[in-house]
Amino acid sequence: MLDWRGVNLQLGGRTVLCELNLQLRPGERVGLLGGSGAGKSCLLRLATGTLTAQHGSLSNGFRHAVLAFQEPRLLPWCRVAENLEIALRAAGREASVARCLAREWLARVGLGEFANAWPQQLSGGMAQRVALARALSVAPDLLLLDEPFSALDPALRGTLIELCRVWLKQSGAALLCVSHHPDELLPLVERFVLLQAGRLLAFDPAASAVHGLSCALPCG
Repeated sequence: MLDWRGVNLQLGGRTVLCELNLQLRPGERVGLLGGSGAGKSCLLRLATGTLTAQHGSLSNGFRHAVLAFQEPRLLPWCRVAENLEIALRAAGREASVARCLAREWLARVGLGEFANAWPQQLSGGMAQRVALARALSVAPDLLLLDEPFSALDPALRGTLIELCRVWLKQSGAALLCVSHHPDELLPLVERFVLLQAGRLLAFDPAASAVHGLSCALPCG
């Protein structure tokens, strides 16, 4: 599990997280809300170990945390399927297995026919779907998503949210998902937390509470 206590993070002389406490158990699914610049992405990067806090206790018992960024971050010199295959090989899969899994996951996000395309041939929404497929394909036990559905149209957003919901249920992975739109996370998460002034505040995940919070969140 994640067990963070009294975490302080400063970047460029600015305090981003202040005396932050967070507990995330195996299999637990949490929605992370907050306005632009609140430090949500930094919090996710702390969970992957790519950022280091200046103070506090950060215990992470998860073995394989994977972060899907808001920007797809596909390798432009590799074809679409190869972007998944590289991640799968890094996760320990044999080449033949990685090749099959890559195409299977592209099909599951509706992009099977683009396996041999170059990333620059994809729209922003398509590239975001590839990035989501890449994250799920490597079977993390902690899935960290940073606005994963922001570039998708409403119908496709619903389809991929359902895909994530089913995958989480089957895999038992924990989830920490950032969104400016809490309504879309209702099928995915068990509870919500709000990052405000560097601290996390708990919120009732009931739809009525979330709808009210949604209106108060700054966009961007």
